[in-house]
Amino acid sequence: MKKFTIFSVILGVISLLFASYSQGETKSYYSGDALVYQSELYVVTANTGSLELFRLQGKELKRLAKIKPLDPKFGRYGNFYDAHLRQEGTKLFVYTVSDFSLYKYEVSGANLNLVTSLRNSYWEWYNRVDEIDGQLVTISEKSLKVWNDNLQVINEYSFSNSQVPYNVRGNNRFLFNIQNGRLYVYDRESRIVVKEIPLNFRVNPSAHKIYIDANNDVYVVDDYYAKKFNLDGKLLSSFKHLDYEGFDISASGFSQFVYFSNGIGVVKLDKDTMKASDWAWTGGIAGPRGWAMGLESVNLQGDKLVVFNNANILILDDKLNKIASLVAEEQEENIYASENLFLNLDKNSAAANSQVMINGGGFFPNEDLSLDFGGTVFNLKADKRGRFQEILGVPYLEAGAYDIKITGSASQLTYSISFKVE
Repeated sequence: MKKFTIFSVILGVISLLFASYSQGETKSYYSGDALVYQSELYVVTANTGSLELFRLQGKELKRLAKIKPLDPKFGRYGNFYDAHLRQEGTKLFVYTVSDFSLYKYEVSGANLNLVTSLRNSYWEWYNRVDEIDGQLVTISEKSLKVWNDNLQVINEYSFSNSQVPYNVRGNNRFLFNIQNGRLYVYDRESRIVVKEIPLNFRVNPSAHKIYIDANNDVYVVDDYYAKKFNLDGKLLSSFKHLDYEGFDISASGFSQFVYFSNGIGVVKLDKDTMKASDWAWTGGIAGPRGWAMGLESVNLQGDKLVVFNNANILILDDKLNKIASLVAEEQEENIYASENLFLNLDKNSAAANSQVMINGGGFFPNEDLSLDFGGTVFNLKADKRGRFQEILGVPYLEAGAYDIKITGSASQLTYSISFKVE
């Protein structure tokens, strides 16, 4: 078991607090999802506003993809809010939400390929996407919606989650939520709250993930204890931690242990007795400004823990030793087009092998552009205003009308204009 002197703990906490005030414009990792697919560990998060997909490769957590939702109407990027990994048959998918839309991407190698996106017409803002009892769910302040495999809403629960939608979890019979200092148990059959279990927080609780085991025992961590309750609200056992803010508690379901995060680190507990088996401080294990918040536990040749550790994402083994980590990048500016798309030609027709001047705009600043002229492709570059101008040689084409189509490589914005080859 890891042991530390009181002096080193105090010094580490002081260093952590000092570093947190001096941090730059980096995004914080505080939640996400993890899944083992074809014997490989995948991690996904939307904390930066981008959908980020990672894969554990040896002792390296490698970023495979990083994308943002594009609003083609206004030519600018928006933000994703949450993401969930899901295996369907032999394929791996990522579900994510942005504003009023649900997106489904297929993971193909190192790529995220958009399968479909659905925008609701009833102005319900999605905060989370998750899976409960094998079914996809979206969570807003208004309700929890259950979707079938054809992405049709098949059930809906008006379960209050106005404070922190992150806290909503569930199984095949119950939904759970932490708000107003209590754990609310909602019966999916009777559609009412059947139990309120008091918890102990210094201030109104923020993000907390609970764990429900196969016996319907509920594990939760507040600011003083990690606790195990039954559905009658009886406290079965508990573990007093170091009085830091509690965050997530998680288990893979394949061992007798649960794990919880409380900012300064991660603690491993025996499920039955709630006694500590091990612990690890995560403040500096993967660089400065570590603060353990979101926690996911999966089974890959033993428990593996994914810790969303503020300035980094950290992978630990079942002995709470570091396997890999990835440091958060600096915050990116929100890139967008400054004007509507347009294209102009100096002439609308010409013979093959003659020249035509084209100019346009409405693309992203300094974006690489692809111009398709009757199957002949030209590579262009937008300037800092998202505009371009180029003199092209008319390709050898049969006489007739052709589209000249411009596509932005990053934005995927596209615009076309007709040209007649004489």
